[in-house]
Amino acid sequence: MYQELLRKITEEKPSYRQEELQWLLEHLGNPSPEIRDELVFTSLARGIQEELFTKEQFQLIAYVIVSDGGLDKEIDKTGASTLERSFRALIYANLLSVDANPQSIFYQGLEAEIRTVLLHQGLYYLSKEKDTTGFSSQYGWVHAFAHGADLLTEVACHPDFPKNRVPEVFNILGQIFKRISIRFTSDEDWRLARVLYEPILQGKLEQEQLASWIKAVDFPIEEREDFYKFSNLRSCLLEVYIQLDQRNFLQDELKVAIQSFQY
Repeated sequence: MYQELLRKITEEKPSYRQEELQWLLEHLGNPSPEIRDELVFTSLARGIQEELFTKEQFQLIAYVIVSDGGLDKEIDKTGASTLERSFRALIYANLLSVDANPQSIFYQGLEAEIRTVLLHQGLYYLSKEKDTTGFSSQYGWVHAFAHGADLLTEVACHPDFPKNRVPEVFNILGQIFKRISIRFTSDEDWRLARVLYEPILQGKLEQEQLASWIKAVDFPIEEREDFYKFSNLRSCLLEVYIQLDQRNFLQDELKVAIQSFQY
């Protein structure tokens, strides 16, 4: 099975038998990065984005991925358990991405109940995740906070996530940055920045809303860990600044709010 699936990665338009798809889903959190990253995730993400799966297979992926707890599965455990959650989060993101894309054959292809689960779990996942491992010498890329950020971006930008609820994302991000006491070192802060600037670019979030939130955020520096927390958020906001500015999209109020963010 492994060799056959590996061969299909090199094919232009492979198709997948049901047992092959089941194997991929069963190995989503495989401890081996060669299997997990290079084969399983690559196959699933490509199959969703390039429409290599049938609509029935798309439905099966969505059904299996939210089963047995979804992103809440073994949420208090780290190591191999994190791999399962982290890579589920990436598949959640891919499912929501095509479900929101009118050009995809999977547009609005998620059952309403499953879409609701994806949006709800995607919104709250990072408020529960504790494993901040970026790269592991044992497992390769674990990256739960980066993958969770990709998912949270898709949640905030999804048409079924109401525009008036997008500011709730601020609360989630605020929780993350005030709770995580290590300095992110694997671009997690930059990935979290997408949660803010992508909804702005897509017209789901007004820049003055973000500016108001930044002005209200309080980061007292009393211990070394407090500085790490502040530094994570500052780096995130600087990425928002850069991404909007290079598109000539950055408005003065938000520009000043980011420039003025300091301890």
